[in-house]
Amino acid sequence: MRHCFNCFALIFVFPVFLKAAEPQATSVSSIRVQPGFQVELLRSAQQDESSWISMTFDDRGRIILGLDDVGLGRITLNNDPTKTSFEKIDTTFKHPRGVLYAHDSLYVSETNGEGLHRLKDTTGDDQFDQRQLLKKLDYRSRFGHGHNQIVLGPDKNIYLVVGNDVAFPEGISPDSPYRNPRNDHLLPNPHDAGQDNRVGYILKTDPDGKAWEIVAGGFRNQVDMAFNPDGEMFTYDADMEWDIGQPWYRPTRINHIIPGGEYGWRWGTGKWPEYYADSLPSTLNTGLGSPTGMVFGTDGSFPARFQQALYIADWQNGRILLVDLIPQGATYTCQYEVFLEGGPLNVCDMQFGPDGALYFITGGRGSQSGLYRVTSLPDQKTKSKAPEISEQVTLQAATARQL
Repeated sequence: MRHCFNCFALIFVFPVFLKAAEPQATSVSSIRVQPGFQVELLRSAQQDESSWISMTFDDRGRIILGLDDVGLGRITLNNDPTKTSFEKIDTTFKHPRGVLYAHDSLYVSETNGEGLHRLKDTTGDDQFDQRQLLKKLDYRSRFGHGHNQIVLGPDKNIYLVVGNDVAFPEGISPDSPYRNPRNDHLLPNPHDAGQDNRVGYILKTDPDGKAWEIVAGGFRNQVDMAFNPDGEMFTYDADMEWDIGQPWYRPTRINHIIPGGEYGWRWGTGKWPEYYADSLPSTLNTGLGSPTGMVFGTDGSFPARFQQALYIADWQNGRILLVDLIPQGATYTCQYEVFLEGGPLNVCDMQFGPDGALYFITGGRGSQSGLYRVTSLPDQKTKSKAPEISEQVTLQAATARQL
């Protein structure tokens, strides 16, 4: 009987001495990157840190994160990764898919809340004490296609990337380059009955949120956008997985955004074919995937071959693609290759940091998050080659874009 009691006691006492394993993001040993680069895992999100879905660098080089459920986090980097710290700086914003630090302010796209906010520290105590709702957005959730990332343009204006579940807000200029999208069915398909005219679009405003216009539209769920060195806009739009195998299926694709451009996404069978004269075509199709973050290498310290490239993240396939833009008339064609990939590697967002390295986060839908850094090695021996583009072609393209 004594032995049985001792075994019973041991069973219940032993768990007290067990320590739960800390959450761990995908190891760098499971990530493949192009030769001449290295990937470092700087921090794995812990149990009380949520899943990370958006990121921006503030004026002190810290990373502000949008959290998957509620709130904002802030990571302070350290040369010793074990001292890289995380703190919550907000517990009210609902599913902030976009964050941008600019104009001494933090702009927040609260997808499951009111809309686009501006936060300021007016007392200098490193706390955001002023909060202003710049634009209320009517997000009617069907599939999570709300207002997404926020981008600072070369004109210093604020650009908000909006998916196809958000109606046009009030207070938009009637002279907006893009306006009044319609399904335009002469003979409506009964399968599409009840669907409205909502489409994805790009919303533009000044730093104070005084004037608003819609730049372009006809997207499905483009999560991010980026400007190239010439100031041209690009986005990476999602496919509709329900449409796979149908004549109207459109794969994930990069679009060169032209002010006033109509890109033809409509619900179900209503998508505009690319041969429509008033619908702009895809710049590059990338097949099945789930587009998230995108950024040009212009602000990075990578070798010259990689600084002109566009980097796009594919959440579904766990990869970051390197895209070369080739001028063609007033627009571009593209070619792409895999820059890095891993499994699982659900990349949500990425930015080049003040040190010129590429930082990216994984996460979304409650999954394990991690913060990674990609740097170029001193003995760079890449096999990747940029397309050869003559100076004459570059000049002709620049002239064509001004016409």
